[in-house]
Amino acid sequence: MLALLALQSLPLHAAEDAVPELETTIVTANRYESSERESGTSITVITADEIKKRQVLSVADALRLVPGLDVLNSGGPGRMTNIYTRGAGSGQTLVLIDQVEMNDPSSPVGSFDFANLMVDDIERIEILRGGESALYGSDAIGGVINIVTRKGKGTPKFNLESQGGSYDTFKVKGSASGEIDDFNYSTTASETQTHGFSAADYLWDNPERDWYRNTTFDGRAGYKPLDDLDVGVNLRYNHGKSALDYMMGNEPNPAHPFAPVDALNYTGTTSELFTRGFSHFKVFDNFWEQTLGIGYSQTNRNYSNWDPSLPYDLSGDYQGTKIKGDWQNIFHLHRNNTLTLGLEDEEDQMQNQSEDIGTKSYNTQGYYLSDQFTLFERSFTTASVRYSDNNRSGSKATWSLTEAVLFNETGSKLKGNAGTGFKVPTLYELYAPFYGNQDLKAETSFNWDIGFEQGFFDQTVQLGANYFSNQFNNLIQADPANFWIAENINSATAQGVEAFFQINPLEDLTIRGNYTFDATLDEETGNPLLNRPENKGNFEANYRFIKNADLNLVVIAVGEKDGVLGTRVPAYAIANLAGSYQIHPNVKLFARIDNLFNKEYQEVYGYGTTRLAGYGGVTLTY
Repeated sequence: MLALLALQSLPLHAAEDAVPELETTIVTANRYESSERESGTSITVITADEIKKRQVLSVADALRLVPGLDVLNSGGPGRMTNIYTRGAGSGQTLVLIDQVEMNDPSSPVGSFDFANLMVDDIERIEILRGGESALYGSDAIGGVINIVTRKGKGTPKFNLESQGGSYDTFKVKGSASGEIDDFNYSTTASETQTHGFSAADYLWDNPERDWYRNTTFDGRAGYKPLDDLDVGVNLRYNHGKSALDYMMGNEPNPAHPFAPVDALNYTGTTSELFTRGFSHFKVFDNFWEQTLGIGYSQTNRNYSNWDPSLPYDLSGDYQGTKIKGDWQNIFHLHRNNTLTLGLEDEEDQMQNQSEDIGTKSYNTQGYYLSDQFTLFERSFTTASVRYSDNNRSGSKATWSLTEAVLFNETGSKLKGNAGTGFKVPTLYELYAPFYGNQDLKAETSFNWDIGFEQGFFDQTVQLGANYFSNQFNNLIQADPANFWIAENINSATAQGVEAFFQINPLEDLTIRGNYTFDATLDEETGNPLLNRPENKGNFEANYRFIKNADLNLVVIAVGEKDGVLGTRVPAYAIANLAGSYQIHPNVKLFARIDNLFNKEYQEVYGYGTTRLAGYGGVTLTY
C-alpha cells in the first residue's frame, strides 16, 4: 500500500501514519465495516493523506484519478460538475456524506452537482463502481460515492490554514477536533474566493473573468454514554455563488456553434444542507447491532439574470429536499456469517416556482437483506436482495451477488460481482411543463464484472484488472417524435476494462497508475454516449525526498469524446505538481502548480479550464 507521510500537522496522526496501512477497512461494500481485500466489488478508497499530498481543494478534483470515473467541469470552480461511473449517467450514481443522500431531487436527472463540495474535514472517500441498488436503492444504478468526514480523536487540536495564488485566489480554513471524556467533536469552517477565468473558453473570444465564492461549514459530534451505545449528529453546509456564462446556439460565435459565450450579468447561487442524527447500540454480547438514523438534505439553487441583451430569461429558483429514516440490523450469526436487515423510508420533494411546477413529492420505502459468509478464510460471498416501493412508479425487486477468493500463498485475489439496478423517474421528469410524463417507468440495469489483483515482492508491487459490462434499459429522454416529452425510449451499453499498478521501490517512494477503456453505445442512435471518453489514464508519483518534505506529481490523460449536438471534445493530457515542507512541528508550508505545461484543453465542449497556475500557503497547528 501507499507509504504514508511520517510527519503530519498533528502529533497524533504522525504516530498513526508512520506504519503503512496493510489492511484497508471499508463500509460501502456491505454497509458495515469490513476488509477491502475480502470484498468482491470494485472499490477505490481515497484517504485524507492522499488528498493532502495532492493539495486538491474540491472533492471532484480528488475523484479525477479513480479508474472508471469521468469528471466533467463546465468552466472552472463553482460551475456545474458531473460524475459519470462506468458509462452510467450523472443521475445514476448515488452520493453520500456520512450516510446522508446528497442527490438533488430538484435536478432534472436527480444528480448531485459537485461544484461546491470541498475536501474540508474529509477522512476518506469510498467509490464503489458498478450498480448496487440491492443495498442502496434507486440512484445507485451506476455506483456509490461514499464520503466519510473526520471524527474527533485524542487531545483537542486546532488548525489554521491560509493559501492563495493565481486568478486572485484566496482560501482560509480553521478547524478544531478532539475528545473530552465520552464526547468527541470535529468542526471546520472555510472561505474560498477567486476572480477566476472565463467559464466560456476565453480562447474562443470570451474575455470576461467569472468569479466564484464558497463558504463551507462541517460539524460532527458523538457521545458514548455506555460501552454498547453511542449517539451522534453530523451537519454540512455549502454555499457557493458564481458568475456564469450561457449557450445560445451558433449565432454569437459561428466559428464554434453551440458553444457557450460570455454573459455579463448572469449568476448562480447554491446552498446545500446535509444533516443526520443516529444512535448505534449492541445487544446480546454484540450478537445484534442496530443503527437508527434520520437524515435531511436540502439543496436551493437560484439563477439570476438581469442582462437585457439576452434573448431569453435565464432566471430560476429550485429547491430539492430529502427526508430519510433508516433502521439497520446486523446479526453476527457466526464468525463466518453476518446477516444484515434494513428498512428505509424516504420522502423526496421538489419546489420549482420558476417553471410553474409548484411543489411535488413522492415516497419510497425499501427493505433489504444481505448475507455475507466465509468459507475456509478464502472464499467471501455476499448475496443481497431489496424490495422497493415508490408510490408513483410502483415496486421493484433487485439483487446482487459478489464473490472474492483469496490465495494468500501467492498474494492473489479473484473477484466478481453481478446484479440488477433501477432508478425511479425524477420529479422533474414526471412533472415538468412541456417535458414531464407521469406514465414513465423506472430505468433498469444489469451489470457484472470480474477481475483479479496480484501482489509481488511482499506487496511492494501490486497489479490488478477488471472487466465490466453494463446494460441500461428504459432510459428516459426527450422524444422528438412526441413534442419532446420525456419517454422511456432508449437503451445503452457500457463495457470495458480497468487496470492498475502500484509500486513501492523505496520506503518513501510510491508510483501508481491506472487505465480505463470504456466503450459505450447508445442503442437508439448507434453512437457513443455523450461526454464519455473511450480511453483514460492516470499516473501518480509521491516521494518524501527528505525527512520533512514531500513531492507529488499527477498526470491525467483523457481521450477524445462526443459532445453535444455533434461536437467533439479533443483528447488532452495535463500534469499537476504539489509539494510540502514541515519547517516546524506546528508549521507546514505547501505549494502546487496546476497544468504544469500550460496545456490548452476542454473537459466539456466550449467551456474553459485552468492554464498554468500556481498556489501556496501555510498550515498552523496547535
